[in-house]
Amino acid sequence: MPYFIVLEGLDGVGKSTLARRLASECGYQLMTTPGTQLLPIRSDIINGLGNSQTARALFYAATVQAEGEKARGFNKQGKTVVMDRYRASTIAYAFERGVTIDLNAMLSQAIKPHLSILLTLDEADRQHRLKQRGTTAEDIETLNSEFRDGVISRLKSMCDIELDLTGADENEAVLLVRQCINRHLILNR
Repeated sequence: MPYFIVLEGLDGVGKSTLARRLASECGYQLMTTPGTQLLPIRSDIINGLGNSQTARALFYAATVQAEGEKARGFNKQGKTVVMDRYRASTIAYAFERGVTIDLNAMLSQAIKPHLSILLTLDEADRQHRLKQRGTTAEDIETLNSEFRDGVISRLKSMCDIELDLTGADENEAVLLVRQCINRHLILNR
């Protein structure tokens, strides 16, 4: 059975790396929000929307809807999808940025993943990773403990399972995520 698996979490916990590795090693279809066609122009769109957090949230909500529909199409073709961020991150970040529109209701029709995994990491390790790769403007807001704690709290309430990757190197993290998928999806058929 093909599945739709989502990796959620703060920047720097390894979502993108793990999604790429799972796609490569397991033959999953790799996806992200926004999708690959919008990624190269995302910053132009965000900058074009100005400081309106609501407009930015609506852009990300639109990408969730579109990528969810694409994921369903891949599932119908018999392909398991692994997606780097989806609905939960869009809602959690928007809420912490002060967006008051009900994104939960707006995205209630978005395709539901079979499994959403919240990846977490010791905060000192996460910040070290951010510095190593080059901290972006989006990363900076998660350095604020109040903002970060709010996002994590919402993600915990919206994801199926939390997986702490503290102390795991990349290969160990891949193994932990694969075990999580097997335990919660493949073995529970």
